[in-house]
This record gives sequence, C-alpha cells and structure tokens, in this order.
Amino acid sequence: MGRFFSISSILLAAALPVSACSFSKTPENQLFPDGSAPIDVSLPPPTGSDGGGGGLISDAMVTCAEANPQTTNLPPDVLIVLDRSGSMNDDLNDQPCMAGCTSKWTTAVQTLTSYLPMVEGKVNWGLKLFASTSGGGGGNSSCSVNTGAEVAPAANNSAAIINRLNMTTAGSSTPTTAAMKAASAYLKTLKDPNPKFILLATDGIPTCGSSMCAAGVNTGGGTNQCDDANAIAAVKTVHDDDKFPTFVLGIGTANSPGDSTLSQMAVNGGFPRNDTPQYYPIGSADDLTQAFMSITQTVGQCFFSVTPALTSTQSIGGVTYDGGTIPADPANGYTAMGSGIQLNGQACSDFMAGTIKNVRVLVDCNG
Repeated sequence: MGRFFSISSILLAAALPVSACSFSKTPENQLFPDGSAPIDVSLPPPTGSDGGGGGLISDAMVTCAEANPQTTNLPPDVLIVLDRSGSMNDDLNDQPCMAGCTSKWTTAVQTLTSYLPMVEGKVNWGLKLFASTSGGGGGNSSCSVNTGAEVAPAANNSAAIINRLNMTTAGSSTPTTAAMKAASAYLKTLKDPNPKFILLATDGIPTCGSSMCAAGVNTGGGTNQCDDANAIAAVKTVHDDDKFPTFVLGIGTANSPGDSTLSQMAVNGGFPRNDTPQYYPIGSADDLTQAFMSITQTVGQCFFSVTPALTSTQSIGGVTYDGGTIPADPANGYTAMGSGIQLNGQACSDFMAGTIKNVRVLVDCNG
C-alpha cells in the first residue's frame, strides 16, 4: 500500500532567470527527523504580468526522498531528432535539387546554424540523427538507429551541434519508428531533473517497415516498406508512457501523401498546432526559424520540475493550488512528465496571469 504525501512542491518554471529565485539555508534545528527541510521559494510572475500580486510561491517538504530538496531553475532538455534520409537532398517542393537550388538538408543546417546560438541559454539543445551515420561522418546506415545521441543536451552547445551537422550528409532511409524509440530510451538515461522534450524534424513518410506505401510516396525503393502506423504508435507511447512530449516538424511536406501521418504524430506527441496541418509545415527557411522560435517559447512556459528527481517508488499523484485542484487534463489541466508537470491550456494561461498561485504537487510514495 502506497504512502501519499505532498511535496508542497519545488515547482520551477524552466525559463525563469536564476535571479528570479530567492531562498535561504534552513537552520539545523528546523530539519525534520528524516533529514528533509521546508524550503520557501518565491518566484515573481512572468515579465509583463503582475499576476495579481503573486507568482509561484511554494514550500517543499519531502518526507521520503533520499536527499534534501534543492531549489534550482531548470532549462528544458530538447533533443532534436533530425531526418537525414535521401529525400532531404530534394528541394523544399520535394523536387530533385538541380544546380543552384537549396536542398531541405541544407535549409535545416543553415537555419540551425543561425538560430541555435541565439537561444542556447534558454534551452539545453541536443541532436540525434536518423538513420545513424557510420563512423561519425556522412555515411548511409539505411535503417539503422544507434543508441545514444550525436550531441547530448547541454547548455551552450550550439557549436557542437553545428559542427556535427557540418560533418553529415543526407542519404539514408527514414526509420522514424526506430528513431523515436531510441530517442526516448536515451532520454531515460539522463539523470538531470530538467523537463525533457523531443523535436522530430522529418520530410515525409516513415519507412523501414513492411506496409504498402500510399500512392505518390517516393521511398527510393519498393512500395512495400512504409511504417506509418508503427511510427504513429511510437510517438504516442513516448508521450503517454515515457512522458516525453514531442513536437513534429514536416520539412517540405505540406499537402504531401504523408500529411495525415505527420498530423497524427503531432497530436500523439501532445503539441499539435491549432491549425491545419497540425504539425509545423516547413516550406521555407523562414518557416523553419519561426517553428523553432515558437517551440522555444512553448517549452519555456508552464513546465515545472520536482527536485530531487522522483525515484522508481514515487509518482506524481495530483496538483493543487490555493483555492482548488488542477485536473489531470491534457487540454486545460496538467500532464505528468517524468519528474515534473506541464500545465496545459487554460491552466497555463491562468498561471501566467497570476490567477493560479501557490501550486503544489502531490506525490505518491509507493512501496
């Protein structure tokens, strides 16, 4: 039978500056018998909103944690899972790239080269390529996806990502299912308590499967190798079970045969656009920059981590605030994600406006 307790929470907005926190060491005579201590944390409301006189104010008392709770501001870890299939050598209209044209792969590399250095202080960016390259270069491993990441999520690592991309060329199949499973397995190995996200950037239908491809799909081979259903299911598992939300970008895919597949993946990933298509359609370098800007802003709001990270015997049981309870609702409540929560829709808007204050996470201590 599990033991239920309140972390009267360490809820820390990922994008708030370090200077926004105020905290002090607890005197030894105020420590609890199990070694935990109450920590008062005061965070002002986001810039531009007085929040009705209060931001996030919480106190933490962890009664079954192995270490005292710590107060930290945690930028999100975002793993870019980037398609390097052969069709990325086509132009953004999905036509063979002739002399003088800019391919989808070049557009992606150039956009990341200019954008990532501007926001590397806000997000811990990482990079995983699919299919994997051989020997660290631009070779074609077809349907193979390695464990690990080409560049681990970390602060101020845009140069490492750019250097890795400049070492790489497109030329594989599109093993989206394997890429999502490997990305999730890799993120599970990271021990930091930062909120974690996947940004899937691909230019079309998942391949390396055994299903009949839709009419008009160019796989570069036979027609019995598409893998739409498995890729859609993999994104749902990564979001629902593994608690890693996924953004989906379609590079040069608007109105393509893979349109509905990418939209369903975006829905399953937890962050569909409120538009058609529901994934982020990329028809130009500007579109790609705007998509990255929108995603960067989104992951910096309404995401909170509980520290220390929950153990295998702990789970998030609910979220309350002064005046009520926030429901577990992916539309307008909260979603549990690893060692933290995400406020959605109206709940996020109310927090940003200061209507919701003194948020607390309830944690089940199982076993």
